[in-house]
Amino acid sequence: MSKEDEIFKSVFSYIGDNLTEKLTVEEIAKHVYLSPTYLQSVFKENYGVPLAEYVRRQKLQKARELLYNTQKRISDIAYDCGFEHESSFIRSFKREFGMTPGEARRRALQEQCSLRTDRNGFCDRTTHDT
Repeated sequence: MSKEDEIFKSVFSYIGDNLTEKLTVEEIAKHVYLSPTYLQSVFKENYGVPLAEYVRRQKLQKARELLYNTQKRISDIAYDCGFEHESSFIRSFKREFGMTPGEARRRALQEQCSLRTDRNGFCDRTTHDT
């Protein structure tokens, strides 16, 4: 494994382990003992996206997973994914996925419920074979 590969492995690991924090390029660079400018440059050169954008997308993917798989409040998910303000989280989420977090959660629930409803028209979340 090349030195650069080891650096990126460490970067990805650090990001994954710290998605709940307000991660900055400076903090990540400090973790791998590089200057922020150099890290940003080699990251974009190798992955085609700025490091800060990659971090933002990872946080939003984690948030979407939490929206779909938990009953946590949207504001709690925003904070759990390192966003300081719910409004900036909602804006970023909508820009990334084309819908608000609330709309995404409702859509996921509708898709789950469309699989099966009980005789009263309520969502039946029991699994079944068809």
